[in-house]
Amino acid sequence: MRATATTTTTMDGGKVAALLATAAALLLLLPLALPPLPPPPTQLLIVPVVMLLLVASLAFCPTASGGGGTKLADADDGSFGTTGATGSPHLC
Repeated sequence: MRATATTTTTMDGGKVAALLATAAALLLLLPLALPPLPPPPTQLLIVPVVMLLLVASLAFCPTASGGGGTKLADADDGSFGTTGATGSPHLC
């Protein structure tokens, strides 16, 4: 059997700088060339706020594992100062 070598492709610094300069130029020039859009309906502006609240609630309120493994509260040492009954510094 013959082993196959894996190759990785990398971009040199000049190509990366040219790509970033092109992206920056497009971000600066496209708003000048495109016509302005009308504002979205007020009800549609609620969607990003709800998504932000959902992501924040998931970030700060982790769920404990169902069983079989070690729970997140068991792994914490409670060194953040605010601890609950289990010694976990989590908010929920």
